[in-house]
Amino acid sequence: MNEEMELRIKALELENKKLKLASQQWGQLQKIYQESNEKLKQLEQELSVENMRIGKALQGGEVIWWDFDCSSGNLVFSDRISDLLAVGPSGLPSTFKEYSRLIHPEDYQQTLLVRDNLLNGKVQSYESEYRLTAQDRTWRWYLDKGSIVEADILGNPKRLSGVLIDINERKKKEIQLFEAREKAEDDSRTKSRFLANMSHEIYTPMAGVIGMAEILKQSKLTREQEEYLGVLVKSATNLMSILNDIIEYSKIDAGHFDFHEKPFNIHQVVEELTCSMLSQAEEKGIEILSFQDPNIPAELIGDPVRLRQVLKIFADNAIKFTEKGEVHIEAEFVEWDEENVTVRFNISDTGIGISEEGQKKLFTSFAKLNPDETQKYGGGGLGLAIARRIISRMDGQIHVESKAGEGTTFSFTVVFERYRDADSADPMKDLLRGVKILLVDPSQARRRIFEAYFERWEAETKWCSTAAEALKMITAQARLSKPFEIVMLDYEIPDLNGLQFAASVKRDPLVQKSRMILVTPASVKLSKTELISGGIQAGLSRPVILSRLKSKLREVLINTRRADETGADDDIHHVDDARRVLNILLAEDNLINQKVALVTLQKMGHQTDLAENGKIAVEKATSQNYDLILMDIHMPEMDGLEATRQIRQYESQHTGSVPVHICAITANTSQEDEDLCYKAGMNSYISKPFRLAELMKVLSHI
Repeated sequence: MNEEMELRIKALELENKKLKLASQQWGQLQKIYQESNEKLKQLEQELSVENMRIGKALQGGEVIWWDFDCSSGNLVFSDRISDLLAVGPSGLPSTFKEYSRLIHPEDYQQTLLVRDNLLNGKVQSYESEYRLTAQDRTWRWYLDKGSIVEADILGNPKRLSGVLIDINERKKKEIQLFEAREKAEDDSRTKSRFLANMSHEIYTPMAGVIGMAEILKQSKLTREQEEYLGVLVKSATNLMSILNDIIEYSKIDAGHFDFHEKPFNIHQVVEELTCSMLSQAEEKGIEILSFQDPNIPAELIGDPVRLRQVLKIFADNAIKFTEKGEVHIEAEFVEWDEENVTVRFNISDTGIGISEEGQKKLFTSFAKLNPDETQKYGGGGLGLAIARRIISRMDGQIHVESKAGEGTTFSFTVVFERYRDADSADPMKDLLRGVKILLVDPSQARRRIFEAYFERWEAETKWCSTAAEALKMITAQARLSKPFEIVMLDYEIPDLNGLQFAASVKRDPLVQKSRMILVTPASVKLSKTELISGGIQAGLSRPVILSRLKSKLREVLINTRRADETGADDDIHHVDDARRVLNILLAEDNLINQKVALVTLQKMGHQTDLAENGKIAVEKATSQNYDLILMDIHMPEMDGLEATRQIRQYESQHTGSVPVHICAITANTSQEDEDLCYKAGMNSYISKPFRLAELMKVLSHI
C-alpha cells in the first residue's frame, strides 16, 4: 500500500466519523422537533379550548369584542356583530365613521365626546351607554367599554380594544322604573294640590262656623243656649282636630315631610303649649302643671313647629282621656356636649291608662286601643302615628309607661344642635343662691315642680301643706334670725285661703321680713289692690310657667314692681280691653268669613274697612293709612301674596309712608305656605279658623 492510498483511507475514515456525528445530531434534531411539535399541538388544543370558552362566555354574556386601528381607521368586530345588526359580513361597518351612523341621534354627540377624550389622552379607558339600530330599524341599548392597548414611543394611541355588552333589558327596566317614579311624583304633586285645595275648601266654612260661635259666646244667652253653643263649639273643634290629623297624615304618607330647622326657644314652645291647653283643661276641671328645666339653654337649633305639633298631640290625648286629676307637661335637660343638647319631654296624665295589650298597637295608624271604652272620646286614631313619624325623623325615641286606670306618661328624647351665640349662664342662680324659701301648698305635684326649680337655682327650700304649719315654720325661722326670704303661698291651702292667711299674719313683725308670693288657680281673679292689702308682694296664676316665675322672683327680691293698674296681668287668661282703637283693613272674599271678622273686630271697638279681593286691598292700602291689614291668601283678581308684594313695593317707593303690619289669614297651614307669606312681606300669620286669642295676640303687637 503506497502512501497515497493510506492518505485516502484516512480521509475516508475522517469523513465517516463526520457522517456518524451528523447522523447523531440529526437524530437529536428530529427528537427535539417531534417534542416541540407535540407541545405546539398541545398548546393549540389548549388555545382552542380557551377560545371556545371565551367565545361561549361572550355569547352567553351577549358581549361583542372590537378592535380599532388608529392609523388605518379600520374597525373589527367579533362574529356576533352580524346577528346584532342583522346583516351579512359584507354589510358590516369596517370603520368607526360607518359604525357611528348606527348610533341613535340623541346619543351621538356624547358617544363622540367619550371617544375623543380617549384618543386625546384625557382618559385611559371609558364606559359609554348608547343605542344602536339594526337593519330592521329597532333600537337596542349597549354598554361600550374600551381602552388603549397599544401606543407608539410618544405615547400616542395606536390600537384601541374593548367590548359591547347588551344591556337592553336592564335599560328597559330602568326606563320603566324612571317612568313609574315620574308618575308617582306627578301623582304625589297632584295629591298635594288636592290636599291644599281641600284644606282650603274645608277650613273656610269651618272658619265661619267656629267664628260665629265665638261671636255668639260674647252675646247674652240663656243657660240652655250656652249649653247648646258649648256642644256646637266642642263638635266643631273635634271635627277640626280630626281633619287636621287626616290632612297631616296624608302629607306625611305622600312624602311631604318638611323640616325647617332654626334657632328657637324650647321654654317658649312649652309655655305656649301650656297656655293653649288651659281652656280644654278648665272645661273638664283638670289641672295643668308645667315644668321647664332651667338648665336647658335659652336657644337651640331645631324645628319648633314640628316639636310643638308632637307635644300638642300628646297633650291633647292626655286631656281627652283624663276625667279628673292632672296633666303634666315637662321638658328636662339630659346632657350636652360642645355640639348638641339632649332634652327629654314628658307628658303625663291621671287618666284611663293603657293596658299592656293596648301598648303593643299604640302607634298603629287608625287603631283605637279599646273601642268600647274610648268610643266616647272620639278621634281618628292618627295622632300618635303622626307623632311617632315626626319623632323618628328627629332621631328621637319614644317611651311609654302606663297602667290601666292609673294614667299614662309619654316620654321622648330629642338631640338638638347647640346655638353658638346662645348664653348658657343662668342669672337666676346668682339671684337665688342660698335664699331661704318656704313652699306652702297641699299639692305634692306642685311642690315637686317648685322644688325642682329652686334646686337648680341652688336655693334652700322647705315645705308644708297647711296654714298652721306655715305659721309655725315662719315664726320659728324668724326667731332664729334666719327668716324665710320668700314664702310661695298657694291660694287653696286647708282651713283658710292663702290671701286670708297672709292678711292674718302680715302685722306680725317676725313675719313681715318674709316676702310672700300668692299662687292662685286660673278661676281666681285678684286685683293688685287686694294683693297689697293682704300682705302679698306678688301674684302668680296657675299653671306657673318659667318666665313668669322668674319675673316675679326678680321683682320680689330686688324690690321692684311693674307699673300695672291691677294685678290682673298676672293671670295669663286675662284679656285687656283697654287697647287703642285701630284702623284695620280686612281683605277677604268669603262672605261668611267677612261677617265673622267684621263683627269680631267691631265688638272690640276697632274701625274696619273691607276689600273683597287683592286688587281692591292694594288700592285701599295705597290711598289711606292702616294700622293693620288682615290679608286672606286665596282671593279673586289678585291673591294675598301678590297684593302684599305690591303694597311693600309702594311703601319702598314712598319714603314718607309707614310700613303697615300685614297678617296672613289662610286655611293653608303648611310650613311652606307660612314661609311664602313671610317672603312676600307679611309680618305675622294665623290659620283659619282663627281663635279670638290668636287675633288678640296679633293686635297686641300693633
